[in-house]
Amino acid sequence: MKRLPGEISTLPLRTRINALSRLEKDPEGCFLAEDNEKILGFIYSRTWGKVGWFGTFAVLPEYQGQGIGKELINASLGYLRHQGCHVIGIETMPESAYNIGLYLKQGFKPRYLTIQLSKYLQEGNPDIELPRWSQTDVKSRERWIKELRDATMQLSPGFDYTREITCTDQFGTGETLVLTHRGRAVGMCTVALQSPRENAGEDTAIIQVLAIHPAHTSSEALTTLLQGTEALAHSRGKVKLVLPVNARHAWALEQVVRLGYRVERTMVRMTLQGVEEDAVPDELVNLSRWAG
Repeated sequence: MKRLPGEISTLPLRTRINALSRLEKDPEGCFLAEDNEKILGFIYSRTWGKVGWFGTFAVLPEYQGQGIGKELINASLGYLRHQGCHVIGIETMPESAYNIGLYLKQGFKPRYLTIQLSKYLQEGNPDIELPRWSQTDVKSRERWIKELRDATMQLSPGFDYTREITCTDQFGTGETLVLTHRGRAVGMCTVALQSPRENAGEDTAIIQVLAIHPAHTSSEALTTLLQGTEALAHSRGKVKLVLPVNARHAWALEQVVRLGYRVERTMVRMTLQGVEEDAVPDELVNLSRWAG
């Protein structure tokens, strides 16, 4: 990404917590390429129930072009197929001809853009406080998980954000806010409050996943969930909130733009031929990134 515009600055290292939390989410789906105990490349696999993808994925520059990346991808795809994923995908930079070509050769087809938007947080925004995962008891968490699974499976059969919620709590990297209706969890937002890289972006919070049960989707529900997240981020000293929206969810994209979010960059979503996403109504709210 830095090479494309001619930048030569060193990319900040990922934090140890970031690497460990990603490993914890799907440890059996993470693979290394080694030679005499030297790590040449790696790949993380990720599953959200029956939806799978891989990232972060990297090969040392001096070892690229030798088929190592292809072997790592094949190892990840084997894991995702074994998990029974009915959707397998990836997101990559649309401006990278190399990346697009690599994934095309592996049987991936370009689909919709995932648009990264952001909003600068200011004093005086609505101070909405929603139930927090970290502040509730075990019994309530167990009930929320069941109710949120029901909500996400209404969005896509087999879809499940449980690992995203529990790993965020386990490693203390962020918080999950829960939207309720008559005491039942009908929506959620998991937001990262720590930068994934060392000495970078400490003033920014990043929404990892945001979803609302289709039967409870409305402008008011989405606004409440976003404003609650903005209030939390602002209370933690963040000045900017970043949000991913895949373009297949056109209604949600229109709503977040209306709420003051502005486009920063795009990623292109690609899905493996034969295990692709089903057509969905535009008004579903299931916002996330398939990228590391």
